[in-house]
Amino acid sequence: MDRRTKYITIVLFSALVIAYESVAIEVALNTLFLDIFLIGSIPSIIAGLILIAFNPRKTAQTLRAINRKEWVFISILSTSAAIGVILWYDAVGRIGAGKEAILGGGSSEVLFIVILSAIFLGERLKRLEVLGSVLILLGVFLVLVNKDSLTLTMGIGEMEAIVSSFFLGSSAVMIARVLRDYGVLPISGLELVFSGLILLVIGVLIFPIAWPDAAGWLVMAGLGIFPAISILTYYAGLQAIGASLTSVLFSMSGILTVIAQASVLLFVDIDIQMPENLLLALIGGLIAVIGVYLLNIRPSGGRKVPGSSPPA
Repeated sequence: MDRRTKYITIVLFSALVIAYESVAIEVALNTLFLDIFLIGSIPSIIAGLILIAFNPRKTAQTLRAINRKEWVFISILSTSAAIGVILWYDAVGRIGAGKEAILGGGSSEVLFIVILSAIFLGERLKRLEVLGSVLILLGVFLVLVNKDSLTLTMGIGEMEAIVSSFFLGSSAVMIARVLRDYGVLPISGLELVFSGLILLVIGVLIFPIAWPDAAGWLVMAGLGIFPAISILTYYAGLQAIGASLTSVLFSMSGILTVIAQASVLLFVDIDIQMPENLLLALIGGLIAVIGVYLLNIRPSGGRKVPGSSPPA
């Protein structure tokens, strides 16, 4: 296996980890009935601490170098990520991991990153990027369409999946700016810890949290491993094969999540909600991947659309 193939495999593995994380979240919510704020906070904090501890010296240097203004900026992007995560998880509980993944990280999140980059970073869209955006919208339409009445199925869960992509995409655009000056692991770790703490505080102070038993805590600790592994493998691939190919490969997480759902149902009879129209969902997911590919075709030396980083 050559170097390029090796890192392509690593990025696909990262997307697969996120796929099974989404399925695990669906099981935790709908079968184990764990509290959504605990699932959104505890695993995120654990994953963040893993990343922070991965290179203690680099983390210490980063903490000393961050100024007050940058701390405020990190707090803002962490808040955006926290909102995105809680909406993402609630959408998973309502419409299933597969449909949410195709609507969210597999399509609309990348589109939101492009739009936000154009608005706030002054980056102009080229024709291929416009075409790619249209294909992503077409993919989303196919996932939402009711094949019998040709109308859109837009419930709370579908809206949450799309809105969560906006907040996670906003966080990705903001964190890309911070990563220009600091290392990936310390900043990603801080963002995960901060966003997790935000959700934990909100859950404790505002909503009545149902605290789990020992088995529930063990499940949440296990869920914390997923984002840590995904981020480590994602950025390893990013540095080796570039943002464009990494973005396209990672956008396959939507389709991979549907496959992950099906693989789990082969062995265990549990409450997992597959997309209502599996064929249309997979076609929509594939069209969205093609759209992401077109978004990343740029002339030599041009900007490449940043990939959606693995969600917390």
